[in-house]
Amino acid sequence: MATIEELEARVEYLEAVEGVRRTVYEYLLMHDIPNVVETLISLFTEDAILDISGYGESLEGRLVGREQIGGLYRRLEEGGIFSGKHSTTNVHIEIDGDEATVISYLEVGTGPKPGVAPGGGIYQERLRREDDGRWRFVHKRIIGTGEQTVHDAIDHSFPGTGAWRA
Repeated sequence: MATIEELEARVEYLEAVEGVRRTVYEYLLMHDIPNVVETLISLFTEDAILDISGYGESLEGRLVGREQIGGLYRRLEEGGIFSGKHSTTNVHIEIDGDEATVISYLEVGTGPKPGVAPGGGIYQERLRREDDGRWRFVHKRIIGTGEQTVHDAIDHSFPGTGAWRA
């Protein structure tokens, strides 16, 4: 039988997993609802890093800080890009205190707007629980997989991915 301390630790762990999952899923939902880009941007820490690869020259690169990241998402919203149906599968979450590492498969279905093609990729993320209790992205990698395998697409030196190394 578990002790009170063990049960408390389990509950704390489950609350952390659910907090991370909430941020991951809220990020997806904010892509599919118009006029909520500021909420999406608030899911990143002030010093966050966003790396995007495999989605064409206009999206390729690294953005540092919430201000730069926000500029990209505002531009995408103005261009009508937030019209698909974003979802993730195979969501793997590792918790280490106030830090979390997540890897998941991204699937994007077509939306009601023409020119939005289905696609997909990999999310590789690090999150941190901030002073307000919310989990926010510290580093988010969005990798368009195209013809790559998951093993080839992920960065095996990314902190917290030791369990995923082959």
